[in-house]
Order: sequence, then structure tokens, then C-alpha cells
Amino acid sequence: MRLHSKSKIVKFNWKNFLWITLVHIIAVVYSWQYFSIPALLAFVFTYYLTGMIGITFGFHRLLTHKGFYAPIWLKKIAATCGTLACQGGPISWIGSHRLHHIYSDTPADPHNAKRGFWYSHIGYIFFRREDLNDVKICGTYCPDISKNSFYNFLERFMIPLQFVLGIILILIGGFFFGKVKGFDSYSAMSFVTWGIFVRLVVVYNATWLINSASHLWGTEPNKTNDNSKNNVLTSLLAFGEGWHNNHHAQPRSARHGWHWYQFDPTWLLICSLKSLGIIKNIQLPRLKKDSKTKESESPIKEALSADNIIETKLELN
Repeated sequence: MRLHSKSKIVKFNWKNFLWITLVHIIAVVYSWQYFSIPALLAFVFTYYLTGMIGITFGFHRLLTHKGFYAPIWLKKIAATCGTLACQGGPISWIGSHRLHHIYSDTPADPHNAKRGFWYSHIGYIFFRREDLNDVKICGTYCPDISKNSFYNFLERFMIPLQFVLGIILILIGGFFFGKVKGFDSYSAMSFVTWGIFVRLVVVYNATWLINSASHLWGTEPNKTNDNSKNNVLTSLLAFGEGWHNNHHAQPRSARHGWHWYQFDPTWLLICSLKSLGIIKNIQLPRLKKDSKTKESESPIKEALSADNIIETKLELN
């Protein structure tokens, strides 16, 4: 996959800086002031909805790596949940992530961990490459995604969809979980504080830790061409994504925690949907008896090239 010439242009992105700063400030300042048990449950629900169903299951294992086949309705639901994570729409997120695999831990990697923890964690979002700021250019990195009208809709309306979710949370919190008759403004504020702002902060940082911590600290049981690590902490925070060395060794595998002791909640979700007959053709890791599992049989560049992605028919044993 050839990089666009604008990939060499990097500018400070004030819009990203102001948005992320504002979200973090609101979460820190108001989370304790507007705390309630129902609001905490709203946080847990939206955390799983956007973080696991949206990002790890939808954007990552399904749409980016084609780890399994899912019907169109499920793809749309998962992509919508991923967009609600507010990390970019499906085109910008998937285009950027495919570049990460092809150029992992090199200067062309969008969040090259060799530039340090803070750059790979959040700095790359503030000092943004121009090719990743342009949806049309980013779409050339994932043409299978960018040609889809629904994904383009999600890309354009990422922020308005977040406001729609916020209004829904305000109405639910205000009318159904208040301590006063009618509309309870305190309960409404608690729901939007925890369901939007606290949840955004937690899902943001859980995702960013995969880019940073999981390329700096952990174990390397597999031979790869980068510094990806298996990191237990990031696995717990990001629904099994922290088994990152496993993932980089075999990117198309829908299962990141290859062994029973590697907790992978997203894999459990995939197994549940498979048992219901909703998804199929699941890509599985090819395990070897020796201690070092060699890199994927097909090169990473070939496996992730949008023009070469195919739906290989592999079923669970």
C-alpha cells in the first residue's frame, strides 16, 4: 500500500486538541459531582457498547481484518457503535489502522511507538498527519470501506451522533431514574456525564494504551517484524486487544487471546454469536508446539491489503 504524499506533512490539530482536552476536563470535574449508581451502570453499558461491540469487535476484528463473516445488519450496528466511540468514523479509523500494521513501528506508522510513550498514546492525535486528516485520502487506504455509503454517512455525522446519544441518556436519566416526579435534572446530568464524558475518556485511553503500552511493555512469544507485546493490563481494559503480539503475528485471527489463561472478552462475544448462527467463517490462529510461533503464513502487507482481502472459510473446531 503506497502512502500519499501528504503523509509527510504534519500539523498541530487544534480541533483534536480542544475536543480531547475539553472531554477530559469535564469528566474529571463533574464525575464526582454527578455520581449515581444508575449513572455508573450507564457508563458500564456505553463502555461495552462503544469499546467492545464498536471498536474491538466492529471496527477492528470485523471491518479492518475481516476476521469473520457477519450479516450486513450486524456490520451496520457494530460500525455505528464504533463511531459512537468518537475515535473517528470507520473510514479514518480503519484506514489508519491498516497503515499501522503495514508500517508498524516505522516512521510511516501513524503512531510509531519508537517515538516514545506519549507520542504513540496521544501525541500523534495532536500532531496529525495530513493524509489521515483527509477522509478521501484515508479512504484510499481502505477502499472496501470508503466505497460504502453507510460508512460515509457515519464518517460525516460522528459528532452529531454523539449528541443524539447524549440526548437519549438525558431523557432516560431525567425521566426514569430521577428521585423527583417528572424530569430530574441532576439524574439527567449524571447520566450524560458518565455515559458520555467519563466513558469517552476511559475508552479513549484504553484504545490508546494498545498503541503505546502494548508496543513498549510486555512479552513477545511470537516472532514479528515490530515491537508488539502481549500486555495483561491493556487486555483487561480493552476487551482482549492487549494480546497484541499474538494479533500482530496473525492479524486476521479473530481470537487474540490464544490460550485459556489469556482473557479475551471480544472472543467470547464472537463465540456467542457463532453459537447463535449469526456469524461464521471465523479466522483462527495457527498454533505451533514450539515456544515461538512464527509470523502469519501470508505476509502482513498481503493479508491487510484491501484489494487482497478475501473471506476464507474457516469454522471453529
